[in-house]
This record gives sequence, structure tokens and C-alpha cells, in this order.
Amino acid sequence: MSQPDALEQATERLDSAVDQLEIFLRQVFAEAEDGVSVAELREQVRFLSEERDRLLRDLDAEKNRVRRLKTANEEVSDRLEAVMETLKDLMPAAPG
Repeated sequence: MSQPDALEQATERLDSAVDQLEIFLRQVFAEAEDGVSVAELREQVRFLSEERDRLLRDLDAEKNRVRRLKTANEEVSDRLEAVMETLKDLMPAAPG
């Protein structure tokens, strides 16, 4: 999975969790008169907190992966530059 895909998926999951929270809060306010139990509210808060924590872990993992890829990219780029310089030095001078 590419880095942009993983970040996009994490963003989509976060958006979904926020949407679920909005829907839930609308229900809570609409059903406030009907006596929504505190246990139900606590369960929803627990679920959303766990989802948020999981999304934060996923985001941190992707950020770490991006840093590692950038470092690897820089290392490969440096090595390619060194090889190109070596090849230039080894090429015979063109008659002019």
C-alpha cells in the first residue's frame, strides 16, 4: 500500500468516525427526552475513543514510514550521484 493510499484510508476512517459521532450526537439530543441511558453514552464514547486512538496509531505509523522512505530515497539518490560522478571520471575525454 502506498503512503498516499494509507493516509487517504486513515483520513476516510477518521471522517467516518466523525460522521458516526455526529449521527450519534443528533440521536442523543433527539432522544434526550426519551431517557438515553448513561451506559449507552459511555459505550459510544469508549468506542469512538478507541477508534480515535487506533487512527492516531495508524497515522503515526504512516508518518514513520514516510520518514523511512524519505531517508532511503535520499540515500539512494546520494549513491546514484556518486556512481554518476565515478562514471564521468572513467569516461575518456571526447576529442575536441
